[in-house]
Amino acid sequence: MSIWSGSDQDALAYYEYHHSMLLDRNRSEVFLRAIMKTVRPGDVVIDLGTGTGLLSLFSLAAGAEKVYAIEHEPIVDVARQVALVNGVEDRIEFVEGRSTEIELPEKGDVLVTETIGNAGFDEGISAWVLDARARLLKAGARTIPHSLTVLMALLELPTDRDDIETLARPLYTFDLSPLQDLVIGRMAWDELSPVSVVSDSQAVLEWDFAEPELQFSGSCTLTSRRDATVHAIGTWFSAVVADGLVLTNEPPNSTPSWNEGVTMLEKPLDLVAGEQVWTGLEVSPDGSSHRFFIEKQ
Repeated sequence: MSIWSGSDQDALAYYEYHHSMLLDRNRSEVFLRAIMKTVRPGDVVIDLGTGTGLLSLFSLAAGAEKVYAIEHEPIVDVARQVALVNGVEDRIEFVEGRSTEIELPEKGDVLVTETIGNAGFDEGISAWVLDARARLLKAGARTIPHSLTVLMALLELPTDRDDIETLARPLYTFDLSPLQDLVIGRMAWDELSPVSVVSDSQAVLEWDFAEPELQFSGSCTLTSRRDATVHAIGTWFSAVVADGLVLTNEPPNSTPSWNEGVTMLEKPLDLVAGEQVWTGLEVSPDGSSHRFFIEKQ
């Protein structure tokens, strides 16, 4: 027997990404329960960003007559094979492309989408849902999730700050300090310990998917729970997937397929217990960029 090993890094990346989601039992079970509560026999379901097609299978199990599974990544070929081996290829129609650029032969009764980013809107969920409501769904269509909230908190991350400070020191006599600009003020993903969280989290952006518009900016006041040096702002989400069913990646995170957003401050803030900080957030309409504001009260 011979085995040929290729070097298709894209395929490996897709596998690792989708495998992590499939192994996230909390994520999968919450969506399964939400779909069972929401989808009715005979419904037409639109699964936006279907990935491996798992949520389409859940929708059929809940009684959907037809599912339009939309996906613009090559993983759609795997989803087709999943439908085939499960004997439901005649009830799922796979549509390749971005949902904002495709047309469907009929409108949906239910929209299912797990395009929630680590910081809530950073995978573009707002653009997908608003467009789907305008063009692809019946009036009064049900959505999974129902709503999405972005929360923020103050973080104490001395080790991460020390790593950044090393860039300010010459390396072999050379100045590499411009590398700091790649880190400071830019959101990165991390697995945060609750120990690093200095304040209670507060909602900064909230959107009910039934609303026709979304405000892409908001603010909140964060109160330090202890004397601390704040090095970063933490950002995560809370999603009402269906009535009584909530997913969140707030530390301690029970949904391992998501990390949290971490944005390092230009200068650390020394706070005493009870001291307040005003924080603001602006998100681009497609969710691709975030701008943070922070100011001592």
